[in-house]
Amino acid sequence: MITGVLVRFTPYISVLLLAASAFGQQVQLPKEVEAVQRYILEKDYPELFGDKPYRTKIENAIVVDLDDDGRPEVVVHFTPHYRQSAPIVIYRVEKGLQVTRVKEGLAPGPLVPLTGAYLDSHTLGMGVDFTFNFNTGEEPARKKAAEAAAQQFGGFVNYKTFFHAGSRSGNGAYIDMTHATVAGGKDSCADFEFSRVAQISAGRLGPELSRAYLAALVGEEIWLYRIDEFLPNGLLKKTLKIEKAPGDFLEFAPLSGPYIRYRTRNGEMKALRLRLGDP
Repeated sequence: MITGVLVRFTPYISVLLLAASAFGQQVQLPKEVEAVQRYILEKDYPELFGDKPYRTKIENAIVVDLDDDGRPEVVVHFTPHYRQSAPIVIYRVEKGLQVTRVKEGLAPGPLVPLTGAYLDSHTLGMGVDFTFNFNTGEEPARKKAAEAAAQQFGGFVNYKTFFHAGSRSGNGAYIDMTHATVAGGKDSCADFEFSRVAQISAGRLGPELSRAYLAALVGEEIWLYRIDEFLPNGLLKKTLKIEKAPGDFLEFAPLSGPYIRYRTRNGEMKALRLRLGDP
């Protein structure tokens, strides 16, 4: 099951309870999205440092069964205030519209130079970068240590050679950035920020692929996540693949049917076909 809102959300969360389309018409949101909105506003506000709820902008939300267990997830595309915040956050919706946020968020794309568009938890005295000493070949031990440390901090980012911990309030947040290269080999996040995610979509990539992928458009690349399992510790068992967008790609099309579709530069609608093959 894959459904979605047919417009990008541009209002802030605080006024998002009644979204409007480009024509000024009120849009009926999926019940799962409405449940997530209530959860965000009432129980788990994003980017909460101390008692200040920064107004986080929602760009889009998609209802999709990512792990193929028959229960829906709501994937929310945020534009965050802080550069240590994930632009993609997953919420699980159980029976009775009970919502829980998945601890691990997603930040697709390479690390990019600072633009000045985001705040930094370090400047508030609420963020720190640190390393653990592991020898080459001890990646399983490093991974285990990172996952344990992530349970102790409000915000935790796992880079390839160091870690960022932040003191944000509320339920913890974790981001796996071990795929990214830090320029200059530095052990600090002082000189970069996450890539800006242009759009998200979800669905299958062809009749031969049995699972839905979560797709994020970053620059001219499409970052594709297959979620195999939501782990008990709130992290994801996932597979990441990165593909260049088709040459005629303009933007993802509104969700309709089981496949990811896109709009071409001349206005056609096409299914996104990528030869990934199920691992």
